[in-house]
Amino acid sequence: MFMSFADSEWPGMGALALALAALHPDELLAARLRNAVDPSVLANGPRWLSSLGNIEITGTWLQTEVLGDGEDVFIPWRWPDGAGATAAIYIDHNLGTMVKDAFVIPEPWEVVAKRFVEIAPPHLTTREIDPADARTRVADAIKVAEHTLGPFESDSWPACRPLVEWLLRHLPTGGTGHIRPEWSDRERESLLAEFMASPDAMVKGLSASQLRNLAEHVVSFGCDYGSGDPLRWSPVSVEIVMVDWFPRKVFGLTANEVRRFPELLRGFVRFAHQRREIPAELTEETVASIDLWVDAFNAGMNRPGRSPFDNARRIARLAAGFDPDEFDDDDDDYFDYDEMSDIDADHELIESVMKQAEEQMIELVGGRSAYDNVNDEPLGNVPFDWSRIPAEMRDLTAGTLGLLDQWASELFDDEVRTIARAVLAGILAADHRMFRRSARTDVLAAGILWFLMKRITGPYALTPRYQMPWKVLTQKELALATGVSLSGIGLRAQKIEIVADEVGIDWPANLHSTRRQQVLHFKQHFDQWRELH
Repeated sequence: MFMSFADSEWPGMGALALALAALHPDELLAARLRNAVDPSVLANGPRWLSSLGNIEITGTWLQTEVLGDGEDVFIPWRWPDGAGATAAIYIDHNLGTMVKDAFVIPEPWEVVAKRFVEIAPPHLTTREIDPADARTRVADAIKVAEHTLGPFESDSWPACRPLVEWLLRHLPTGGTGHIRPEWSDRERESLLAEFMASPDAMVKGLSASQLRNLAEHVVSFGCDYGSGDPLRWSPVSVEIVMVDWFPRKVFGLTANEVRRFPELLRGFVRFAHQRREIPAELTEETVASIDLWVDAFNAGMNRPGRSPFDNARRIARLAAGFDPDEFDDDDDDYFDYDEMSDIDADHELIESVMKQAEEQMIELVGGRSAYDNVNDEPLGNVPFDWSRIPAEMRDLTAGTLGLLDQWASELFDDEVRTIARAVLAGILAADHRMFRRSARTDVLAAGILWFLMKRITGPYALTPRYQMPWKVLTQKELALATGVSLSGIGLRAQKIEIVADEVGIDWPANLHSTRRQQVLHFKQHFDQWRELH
């Protein structure tokens, strides 16, 4: 494709080919592009076109903040005509030390540095960094982002990635990247002992062993995630540990320990910040953020996958002699009640499991009446509801609907097509800004399909996604089939899920027949259990 630019008789396309030759990492392709362009393009084009790659890196700078959430790497350079520019690359440690954003400022470093002093928040430190180290830091962070499912996108990233990587090739190799702190077992034990002996560890209603158990989890998160420093806490790391990490990773706590955890975390944050001599206003801001996430923390710790139902399922498996390592209990996408039919365990425990499971089935289909009359007939072909779409959104909606119908029918089934139509109408009627954020109809259509793939084969499904008769079974396969990037699908699906939850899509009326087959299976299983016991 690039060679077609060079072969074009249009001077503008030839100039584009020369610009690509300067930026592209493939030296052979770059040479072919330069050789294929008509020399008159250089003769009649702007003077800078022939010397585009002859830039001068004028320094490399690292900007860090005291709480350790991330860092900015600045790479300023000078063009052949003397004009300056600066690339700013943000590396997020909370997300695994990966590039989260980057952009280019058409100003030299002196102007950028002065402006950052004026607008940047306090407690930032900027220092010059070895050019080879800057190259390695950024290259490593790009590589991590590249292998992260659903990487971040902004108005400028990854659009400016080729330019950033071109700048990196102007820097020397052999540098040292970000060095993550390593805390030995002895250092962790020493830190725990110091905290336990401090007044910040005083939490009423918890024994010393309970305090230590909770503090061990906090130290483990601080050492093994984020910045790798258990003594640097920020509002962002607080959110991660309370909303995601703790509910996903920590099991076996009593209700009292869950209730008291936010208080212990407040104490640990104060203890840690005092050790690191972090300014008091940042400490108070971080402590205050704990209160913001208490409700989400409690909801996460009591989500269905962590309920007595889930614990009973584990106990039942153990009682039946199953190897618990054969099951991934962090993933609620699949389990089979049949495995419990011959379990010689506490009948009250299993009855509790059955009762809670049946309540979930009743909620899934829309109430007791629907549950009593549920069937597994496939959904019919329901036309798209155009009455809910504003006039100014109709053209883009039609483009999205066309792709949605085509991909749903070709890659999935007619029921997915019907459900996708309902979701599209619902989210567009609820959020009129959907196309203002992005007019990419293909990304929206692919995002809806990925959202439905998870919804149809979601929690408590007897038929996992990999056993569905679909032509695509993973996000990667969907991206390849639709030509939409993984990051585009992932980010759009997240927004779709948020809007769909707010809208309250009528899921019982749009329940895929495979889900209703599962409900029928469960009903039969529940009835058999009650007959036998």
